Amino acid sequence: MGGWTPPSKFAVILTFLFMVFGLFIFMDLYMGIWDSILPSFDLFGYNAWLLIGLILFFLTWFLLLLAVKLKGF
Repeated sequence: MGGWTPPSKFAVILTFLFMVFGLFIFMDLYMGIWDSILPSFDLFGYNAWLLIGLILFFLTWFLLLLAVKLKGF
């Protein structure tokens, strides 16, 4: 079944940065706390910032999963 190892500091910091950037994008697009500072960026009729935010959230989960499953990452 294999065990798990605690993730390295590098992996934790990298996933934290991905999560923070993803949350910032979602807050900027949908929360309306401040005026949007992201420029308009459409890709195939979709808001590309939304796609970038979703990719960052996926990378947060995936990299932390890899960091726990793989030794030395």
